[in-house]
Amino acid sequence: MSEPASLLIAGSEHDADMLYISGLFVPDPFIVIGINGAWHGLLSPLEVDRARKTSRLDHIHLDTAWREMAATQGFGNSLAGIAAAFLRNHDIHAVRVPGSFPLQYADQLRGLGFELQAAQGTLFPQRAIKSEIEIAQLAKAERLTRQAMAAAESFLAEASIGDDGVLRHKDVAGRVKSAHLRAVIETFLISRGAIPSHTIVACGREASDPHQIGSGYLKAHQPIIVDIFPRLVSSGYWGDMTRTFVKGRASSELRKLYLTVRQGQDIGLSMVCDGASGLNIHRAIQAHFSKQGFFTGTRRGKQVGFFHGTGHGVGLDVHESPRISVRDDTLKSGHVVTVEPGLYYPDIGGVRLEDLVVVRKDGCDNLTRFRRKLEIS
Repeated sequence: MSEPASLLIAGSEHDADMLYISGLFVPDPFIVIGINGAWHGLLSPLEVDRARKTSRLDHIHLDTAWREMAATQGFGNSLAGIAAAFLRNHDIHAVRVPGSFPLQYADQLRGLGFELQAAQGTLFPQRAIKSEIEIAQLAKAERLTRQAMAAAESFLAEASIGDDGVLRHKDVAGRVKSAHLRAVIETFLISRGAIPSHTIVACGREASDPHQIGSGYLKAHQPIIVDIFPRLVSSGYWGDMTRTFVKGRASSELRKLYLTVRQGQDIGLSMVCDGASGLNIHRAIQAHFSKQGFFTGTRRGKQVGFFHGTGHGVGLDVHESPRISVRDDTLKSGHVVTVEPGLYYPDIGGVRLEDLVVVRKDGCDNLTRFRRKLEIS
């Protein structure tokens, strides 16, 4: 029995499934249809010649003729109509689509008599297991991420502390803000072929909100969370790492917080291997934090403690399967995942440490390889 046909309609610039199957960066939506293991791309005159030269698809079709056929068959000239004409011509009446398939297209196709079966998330679950070629791309992205983090650390090392406790730097007119350090990081990445995305530089109380991008002044003796996750322009693969720094001297409270998170990350890294339970890893770190006296829950209406997952897959999406969390995914060789525990309290700030690792049979290969040092003098 042949496998069901598959249908994608999306721009590959922002859709990992489409990029994975086509190997082609296209900003506007186009059509890809899989029939009995062969993949067909229907593209506009603007993109079709490039696709014939560089895509991974088995067959490339100019969509103009199919647009005309769709119109004559009463399907309209939308992308859904073009797809309908192609499917009907191949005597296909049911297709599998990704979980993110646009409702507009789904409604149109169902209205034309097609049956749609939505996948649970990605149409290509095999994306989670990376080939060595993909791992090399992720290692390249993480290498640039590591170098950008080193540039951030150097900036903080070069900074001085003003009488008001706010950092000063020779390249900044006035007091240093999160945006200044973010610009250093992002300029570095862009100049080397990687696109940064909402780089986090959050200081003090802002650091107690894990995804707060940071907007205030960078102050001495307070935690500064730096979370960098760029995407390679050439291939679309991501890097991801986080470090927490203090310019000056950390309080004893903050040093304990940092040590506890570092120990928690060590626990997680030591447990990552083929067959490991993401839930068990997550719970082991939770138990360590609790044992050290760090409460997780709601305090004065705000989430405190360790209230996010321990890690996630990284590939053509910066967040993808598997998860190291309460979801209880099983890790497999070839998965590339983060291990990023954190603790967050508004009166102290926050600490997060994140490494990117490749799951192997008996452990993991760390792609981050960047020191964990809290204080910068």
